[in-house]
Amino acid sequence: MFKKWLAAVGVGGARVDTVLNNPSLRPGDTLHGQVLIQGGTAAQSIEHVDLVLMAEVEQESGEHEVRSAQALQRYRVSAPLQVAAGQDLRLPFALALPLETPVNNAQALASPGFGGRLPLVRAAVWVHTDLAIAAAVDAHDRDLLDLHPLPQMQRLIRAMAQLGFAHVRSDVEAGAARFNGIQSSLGCYQEFEFKPLNGGQGVNEVEITCIPRPEGVHVLVEIDRRFRGDSYRSLLMDAAWAQQNWELQLQQCLY
Repeated sequence: MFKKWLAAVGVGGARVDTVLNNPSLRPGDTLHGQVLIQGGTAAQSIEHVDLVLMAEVEQESGEHEVRSAQALQRYRVSAPLQVAAGQDLRLPFALALPLETPVNNAQALASPGFGGRLPLVRAAVWVHTDLAIAAAVDAHDRDLLDLHPLPQMQRLIRAMAQLGFAHVRSDVEAGAARFNGIQSSLGCYQEFEFKPLNGGQGVNEVEITCIPRPEGVHVLVEIDRRFRGDSYRSLLMDAAWAQQNWELQLQQCLY
């Protein structure tokens, strides 16, 4: 097993590596793994071991858009502890990912029936390990996650494909999405962009935002029309979503 050991510079030189048991998962799933700490040449006091769920987000900066890392959620794996010289510690963890965690598996997000064309997905998500060591430069580790879309998201992508719209791009935007009387809660939200392949009957582009909640997936549909500008419709994919005709519901939104 390849180790990405990262050392804390300073007396002792303890090193840290986080091993993920199931890095390929969906929002709402539980991430399992362990933080491995290898003691250095002297005993050290560790103030805490945290795992931070991170995402790359896009935000406006003047006339440009910049991408930056944003913390979505922090998990405490260990309280203060002592690491003896040469000691190996294993700290197991089980972390529930937020339902709103951005998804990034391009193959699972591709529109069926368009020759295997993959969307451009700019939604990196990773786990950042923070090992705070007294009197030393802290050690860090970064482990990427492969996040598959929820079944409701895939159903929307399939329905849009049936209507002639291909999923071409997905970004994670800084800020909050607000609709249906709710708003996103992670400080960012994901947009799925669709383009018509056969004219689109006056529709230039469609952007879909999903906010999953325990009662269902709230869906915002933003339609960019050639002659009428932008309009918005909202939907709720509740417990009975699998029995509903989403092609018809989306068609009513678009036209």
